[in-house]
Amino acid sequence: MKAVLLSAATGLLLFILCTACLRYSRPHNRVRMLGGLFLALLPLLALAHIATPPDLGFLSRDSLVSIPDLDLIFAIALYATGFFGGILQLYNLADRGLSLRMLIDILEKPSGRMSADEIMTSYGSGKGIIWMYDKRVRDMLSSGLVRETDGNLALTRRGIVLARVYSALRAATNTQSVNAP
Repeated sequence: MKAVLLSAATGLLLFILCTACLRYSRPHNRVRMLGGLFLALLPLLALAHIATPPDLGFLSRDSLVSIPDLDLIFAIALYATGFFGGILQLYNLADRGLSLRMLIDILEKPSGRMSADEIMTSYGSGKGIIWMYDKRVRDMLSSGLVRETDGNLALTRRGIVLARVYSALRAATNTQSVNAP
C-alpha cells in the first residue's frame, strides 16, 4: 500500500508540474520536457520511499510488504505506468489529436458549426491545417526522424526503426477482417 500511495502522490505532483510547464512555457520538444520532469521526480519517489516508515505512520499491518526493496520497485513501476500510460497519453490526445482539436474548434465557434473550409483555415485556434502539418514536419526534422533532400523528406535510420516498429504494431492490432466470405 505504501508503494501505491507514494507513487500516486508523486504522479499527482508530476501531473501538476507538467500542466504548469505546458501552460506557462513553450518548450521546443514537449515530450522531451515531460520525460525530463518524469526523470527528475523519480529520485524524489525513491527518497520518499526510503525515508518514510513502512506503515507511513497510519497503514495497518495487513497492508505492509515484507520485502521493502520489492515495494520500492513496485512504486517505481506504478509511477512509470502512470506517466507512460496516463499523463503522456493524455498529452498526446489533447495536443496531437487532430480529430479532437477539430471538435474543440467547432465547440468554440458560437454557432457550434463549421464548414470543411473553415476547419482547414481555423484549425488549432486559427493556425490552420497547413500550420499543423508544418509543425509536424519541423518536429520530425528536429528530432532526427527525417532529413530534407531536394524538397523531399527521407527517413533517417532512427526514422526507419520507429516507422517499422509502429507499422508492425499497427498491423498486429488491425482488427479489420479481410474480405470475409
